[in-house]
Amino acid sequence: MIIDRLILGNLQTNCYILADEQTKECAVFDPAAEAGRIIAAIEKRNLKVKYIILTHVHIDHIMALDELKDLTGAQIVASTAEAELLNDNMGTLAELFSTVPPCSKADITVSDGDALCLGKSEMKFILTPGHTIGGMCILCGDILISGDTLFASSVGRTDFPGGSHSQLISSINDKLMKLDDNVQVYPGHGMPTTIGDERVGNPFI
Repeated sequence: MIIDRLILGNLQTNCYILADEQTKECAVFDPAAEAGRIIAAIEKRNLKVKYIILTHVHIDHIMALDELKDLTGAQIVASTAEAELLNDNMGTLAELFSTVPPCSKADITVSDGDALCLGKSEMKFILTPGHTIGGMCILCGDILISGDTLFASSVGRTDFPGGSHSQLISSINDKLMKLDDNVQVYPGHGMPTTIGDERVGNPFI
């Protein structure tokens, strides 16, 4: 698999493009902003966008969603637990950023343990509530897109509506820390890390 990282928007949100090298199918994770930059990265590798996947629906992760949907026609994938919040001012925190939520709706909703194929690979969805009620991580081989659940030496904040610190820590310990040490973690903000590094060095775990 190929993975590209784009740092987008005022909050420096990570957007990832995960692609199958043979089929050129790709998924875009968290189209935070600057749809033109996302499209340029896709075109540079001659990729076909199959899915736009949302780790959660906070506005700093979805501000380019409508434009990217219009430009690619890809299916939007969101957690069943918060798909209805995708167009909600409160659920997306859009009002805090003096903007409005997207108009697009989820084409596919997924729950814990569901999977989708990307080329010849499988993406497994892991529900990790705590940062939001329906936040999720996505595992594809040894690549984990962790959204705002797990960061390098840190974890997601839990002071927004729907957040729970105890639930977040349980999600990380019960689900993510069961993964192999060599799994590469690609968070919603900041630098990539590994499960092994976080297991021994993250002060919140």
